Amino acid sequence: MKSKFRLAGTIIGIIACIAGIASYLSIDARRSVSEKNGSDTYNVQAEIEKSFEQESSKIVMVKYDYMGKGGLIQEVHDMTHQKVYAKQKWGSSEITADKVQKLYEVVIDNQFETKEMLLEILEPWTRGDFSNAVRAHNKIWSYQNGTIGKATRLLTPEEELAYIEKHFR
Repeated sequence: MKSKFRLAGTIIGIIACIAGIASYLSIDARRSVSEKNGSDTYNVQAEIEKSFEQESSKIVMVKYDYMGKGGLIQEVHDMTHQKVYAKQKWGSSEITADKVQKLYEVVIDNQFETKEMLLEILEPWTRGDFSNAVRAHNKIWSYQNGTIGKATRLLTPEEELAYIEKHFR
């Protein structure tokens, strides 16, 4: 009889030990996934920032000096496509710090009825703040009498990086 209880106790002990190990491995696996996702998010943000800091071609920069109101508006509109979700988008222009700064300076130096709208959009961008991109896109889209392709939200960092890689790399 004692050996039956001893055997049962041993079996229960083994089961408890296995359950403990399984629980630990499950928690450790979740921690690893969480750490990996955090690292992936960091890497995605780093890639987007690297894209923003890259130098633009001098040809593009000089082109801004000669753009009229319509060209400047379209350029900013095309830039918003990198940041927003819309069912359809036509045109794209990579957002870089030097392009944003140059556009901002060109708009400041010109006089046209959309100057305030463009400055309101570009000023936060000069600081790397694109939280206004949906509103900016839709303001320009509306100004251009858009009927298809209204922006509904900002892209996730992963979506934005995929857009950059598809259109600019």
